[in-house]
Amino acid sequence: MEAATPRLSNLQVRVLTAAVGIPVLLALIYIGGWPFAVVAGIIAFLAALEFFHGWLLPTMPISAALAQAPAFVVIAAIVAGAHADGRLVVAAVVLAAMLAAAGYSGLNVFGPRKPYRVLSWSLLYIGVLFSCIVLLRGVEGGRDWVYLGILATFAVDTGAYAVGRTIGKHKLAPRISPGKTREGAVGGYIAGVAAVLVLNELFETGVAAITMLPFALVMPVLAQAGDLFESWMKRRMGIKDSSGLVPGHGGFLDRVDSVLFVIPALYLFLQLRVL
Repeated sequence: MEAATPRLSNLQVRVLTAAVGIPVLLALIYIGGWPFAVVAGIIAFLAALEFFHGWLLPTMPISAALAQAPAFVVIAAIVAGAHADGRLVVAAVVLAAMLAAAGYSGLNVFGPRKPYRVLSWSLLYIGVLFSCIVLLRGVEGGRDWVYLGILATFAVDTGAYAVGRTIGKHKLAPRISPGKTREGAVGGYIAGVAAVLVLNELFETGVAAITMLPFALVMPVLAQAGDLFESWMKRRMGIKDSSGLVPGHGGFLDRVDSVLFVIPALYLFLQLRVL
């Protein structure tokens, strides 16, 4: 009788996924151009699939949401296409406003209104916010700025987790995310501020620390707000993870929630203060 094949623990799966995924991510950022933009579009497609599934079909298999695939393709095209023409982001905002008008009106002329509301918010939350990572990669020194934004966001998550697990006692937002603590939030904030300033020097961006300081002070707040916002959405949806598409890590929305708030702020900051 053959011995049963030992199954990997959830932690082992998480580590294995990270060991494969992080180098691939860093390599794509390094390459930039269309390869990076296309992969960003694919991630947006999958994140939109999770978004629609959670808001419209949370009790059904995620494959049921594929009926809305044309909408996901539009969102993916906006994100990837931002590499060629940033005006697609403006078009996405206009389209979202039109869909919101139909979704929030008191009329049912166009059929059930909730799908229009969900599509409107997915265009803004995923299409517009995530396209900023493609726009950021396209600016002068974009590779290092994307690295800085993502690594600093990781630092916030890591600092919050480490401090929260070690000395965390007071709940930060128990109704939204019971595992988060105020002590962890402070640890994540300090780690985030330090990470921005250190990475700015490490990558030799040429931007003075005093100039980067306003972004450094705001970034950890945005990272944790993005995390809490996605946790709030999942509570409203009635689900634990956005999906199981990322082995050991939940879904794509679970992985990019903080980045969705940090990268647009970094792009806007650079446009206003640096570039």
